[in-house]
Amino acid sequence: MESKSQWQGVGRLCRWGKRSAVLAALVLFVACARQMAPPGGPADVIPPNVLRTMPDDDSVGVGTGTIIEVQFSEAMDRRSVEEAVFISPKSGQLPKFRWHKNVLEIRLIGGLRKDRTYVVTVGQASADEWRNRMLASMSFRFATGPVVNQGELSGRVLWSAEHVGQAFAWAYDLGVSPEPDFPVEVPNYVTQPDAEGHFQFPGLGPGMYRVFAFLDADQNQSYTAGTDPLAVPYQDGRIDDEQMSLQVRDLKGVVRDTSAPVMTAIRTSDQHHVLMRFDEPVSVRIPAGVSGLGVKWVYQDVDSSRVGLFTDAQESGRSYAVEIGVTDRSGNRAGVATSVRGDGTADRRPPEVLGFKPGMRAAHEVPNARLEIVFSDAMSQEVVIPFWAVTDSTLSPEGHFEWVAPNRLVFTPAEAWPLGQVILQSHPKVVKDGVGNVLDDAIGFDFTVIDSQAVGTIAGVIGPLNHPAVVEAVSLDDESFSYAMRVAAHDSTFEITGLIPGLYRISGFIDLDGNGIWARGEPKPFVPAEALLGRSDTVNVRARWKVDTQNLEAKPNLLPEMEDAP
Repeated sequence: MESKSQWQGVGRLCRWGKRSAVLAALVLFVACARQMAPPGGPADVIPPNVLRTMPDDDSVGVGTGTIIEVQFSEAMDRRSVEEAVFISPKSGQLPKFRWHKNVLEIRLIGGLRKDRTYVVTVGQASADEWRNRMLASMSFRFATGPVVNQGELSGRVLWSAEHVGQAFAWAYDLGVSPEPDFPVEVPNYVTQPDAEGHFQFPGLGPGMYRVFAFLDADQNQSYTAGTDPLAVPYQDGRIDDEQMSLQVRDLKGVVRDTSAPVMTAIRTSDQHHVLMRFDEPVSVRIPAGVSGLGVKWVYQDVDSSRVGLFTDAQESGRSYAVEIGVTDRSGNRAGVATSVRGDGTADRRPPEVLGFKPGMRAAHEVPNARLEIVFSDAMSQEVVIPFWAVTDSTLSPEGHFEWVAPNRLVFTPAEAWPLGQVILQSHPKVVKDGVGNVLDDAIGFDFTVIDSQAVGTIAGVIGPLNHPAVVEAVSLDDESFSYAMRVAAHDSTFEITGLIPGLYRISGFIDLDGNGIWARGEPKPFVPAEALLGRSDTVNVRARWKVDTQNLEAKPNLLPEMEDAP
């Protein structure tokens, strides 16, 4: 072992190394090597965990002056832990934190309250010094009275988009706050779902509870409308002596567009047209009205962000008042009242094809696929027959034409399309717009029809239920392969046919309003979401095979009143 004088000599060499550069460098290397941990070695990739808590889980009779302690398995990134510790019921003031190596002390301002059950949750975001996060949240409970509440509410939240940001679940005791003002009102209980979305609220007393979950995309530990995905429950959950442990139905989080659509432009292009543009796709809720003019047709472009009006003849330079009501895809409504100056120019512009389905060179089309054509203008609602021109390379199929909108024409074939490539070509000038301008170009389709022997089927059971349901199958390989079917009320089976082979995710929901679209619910005023059907595992669809998936459970985790919900 080196003496004290030897180390002092090393120090002098470090300070006055110019006397002998070579010797100083050598001694400095030896001295420095002995004063620090050797570099290198494997990085720490082991997640931390909680070794001990004080009070112990399920302790009773805990003193109101008790300091809560949490001991971790290793040194922690203290800030990440302090931001991920939640104590329920929440106090009006933030707790005080103090560290002793791996032990975190938590002191509540004013102490613990008498005869209360407390739940302390150490969130999954807690990380060690190497930034390894805990695998899951950890909770423990204790009581300052003689009994620990044994009620427990658990569930799972599903995110419709990529999981970005920390997840939080908030629970409100409706006995304390019958109509909680989410997210302004502080929740009674807070926890963090794990990586698979599972959450748990232990230590609850009898009562009704409402749970919201959100992804904290902007990292402010609170919900931000329009930024954070939010999940609203189907209904509230009851904890009582008969049901102390309640597993609620899956929640589904989506980002909510809270802004109403805005008209960004309005103009007249000729004496018969008023053209409007919105900042997002809309549907026309209230038919448009133009003062002093009749509106014959209202039509929209492919993505529905542009709305056109076909009017009676306008007077050049006259100001017309225009009113229209629209709704965006998130249900936000807007009523627009504006004005536009009339145009006396004759409409001589021929219509154009904006889009069609199936798209050019589309593959895997079903034998009875319908054809849809979207035009740039409101059309005369007539079709010249024969519509299709037959050549050596094209077909002339029989079928039925229908104008499903003033500028959308659908053709339904009378017989199934032949297998393989289908090429269609229309005659020119088979349609015309509202003033008689004809479509000069021919309309063509080129798609491939798949053999019915090359597709598969998914079947299963969901009920029966007192309401209709929708079951969906979405390909994990290509989300454009998406199939849905409606299941009637009181029915219990479903069968989705014509699926391209591959892996599929099966899901569904109880369609209470019967519109075929999942209702996400609203937090304030509270409007429950439509209940999700339990999800099966991923299903592998093979050609010519019927795959019986596990049941989409509709009952085991239902809340008691769910079957009779209005």
